[in-house]
Amino acid sequence: MPYALLLEHGLRKDCAQHLWTTTEQQFEAATEKVGDKAKRLEAEPRPDKEPKYYLLQSPYKHVPMTAAQASRCNGALAPGAKSAPQQWLSPRQIALLERIQKAPTRKWPIAVDVPILQAWAKLQG
Repeated sequence: MPYALLLEHGLRKDCAQHLWTTTEQQFEAATEKVGDKAKRLEAEPRPDKEPKYYLLQSPYKHVPMTAAQASRCNGALAPGAKSAPQQWLSPRQIALLERIQKAPTRKWPIAVDVPILQAWAKLQG
């Protein structure tokens, strides 16, 4: 995806406090759009060691999800996030989350690292 298009999508979604750039061209384009929010990375970005960190610290870790749902819920659980993670869940998932929250001492399996159909089957068994 071209940087200018990525920049437009990000601005429409209001998905970051800063806009990080890796090249001078990106920095100039970002500065033009967001001013001081544009920041220059001094080194290559490193992959996240635990991409589901916030999800795994919450009861949501026991709810079977698709990879896209897990990513969105994880972002919504991060400090300062502006959205609620439940908006990304189906009614069935929300009902399960409510059951999990009502029985926190039960040994619920961790479901977010398992394919969604397999995770649901594990809960049934």
